[in-house]
Amino acid sequence: MSIATAEIRRRAIDAYKMGKGSQADIASSYRVDLRTFQPWALSFQRTAPRPHGHRQALYSGKQLKALAQLGGKHPDATLEELKNMSGVKGSIMAVQRALNRLGCRYKRNASRQRARPGGCKSLEKAVDPRGGQT
Repeated sequence: MSIATAEIRRRAIDAYKMGKGSQADIASSYRVDLRTFQPWALSFQRTAPRPHGHRQALYSGKQLKALAQLGGKHPDATLEELKNMSGVKGSIMAVQRALNRLGCRYKRNASRQRARPGGCKSLEKAVDPRGGQT
């Protein structure tokens, strides 16, 4: 058998990606030994793109609006208390990130008093305290 060029290797790997046969079938069709093709396939599997992205936010849509309303009704509630009131199972950091997205101020711990009045800047106009949208 002859030495495989980069073009042959690329075409063989493309055939393997498309599932045009087993490793032995592809190796014989491109006239390379199976033991030559196997490292090519292994390197393809190791360098194949993996899914990217982040987890879905725990607070989005209705939960986010409900959290904003809870923040407005209970301005001195801690993150832990807001998490418990919202009923969403998750971490305190999820609550903090959601409040940051909303532009809300929140009480960091139970022992300190809030320096400024609380509330959400961004949703005061979007969410009516009576439950409707403006």
